Amino acid sequence: MSNLRGASAVSAPSSSSTVTGVMVAGVLSLGAVARSSVIKRHATATLERTTEEKEEAPAPPQFQPSEQIGASAPLGFFDPLGFSKVGDEEGFRKLRIAELKHGRVAMMASVGAVVQHYVQFGGYEKVPKGIFAITDGTGLFGFAQLFVLSGVLELVLWKEKENGSVSSVGDYGNPAQMGQGTPLGLSPEMKARELENGRAAMIATSGIVLAELLTGKDGIQQLGWS
Repeated sequence: MSNLRGASAVSAPSSSSTVTGVMVAGVLSLGAVARSSVIKRHATATLERTTEEKEEAPAPPQFQPSEQIGASAPLGFFDPLGFSKVGDEEGFRKLRIAELKHGRVAMMASVGAVVQHYVQFGGYEKVPKGIFAITDGTGLFGFAQLFVLSGVLELVLWKEKENGSVSSVGDYGNPAQMGQGTPLGLSPEMKARELENGRAAMIATSGIVLAELLTGKDGIQQLGWS
């Protein structure tokens, strides 16, 4: 009987061991809860700091037309009708494309208005000189050819890059370089000169055409030369 009681005493857990186990489990649970709370607070604080940094980051500066190439002395930025809007880079880019193309055409036209007085292509010797060439059948045919060639160059070969920057307008390379070296005319100084020369050519060509319509004289005859 005493042996049985001893065995029973050994197999049965004591009340102190049970209490100790419960306390350990409680401490571990409290530690896990505390750790989870610390991690959560840390994550929340990190998120708040990130949000604040994003909110405090300065907004990118608005596009300023007055700071682009072409605002030259003595007039500086000249837009009396207000076509260019602050922040409207795409709108300004379209205007710059049109200005550059018109300037290049005007530069060729102003030179042509002088050269054609002395030089004419074969088969066009009897065509009237100057703007009145289009009143002749042969001259009108030549004008149609020039119109088609210009369309092919603009729509096929010399196309603007989609979503390109303002500074990249008109960068078609230089075919005379045969792909060798960096294309000439890409520096800001050369681009500014091209814009200024194009503007002067547009004024000159308009004056030549208007004077010819009024007097019937071509660009050279207007100067009193024959």
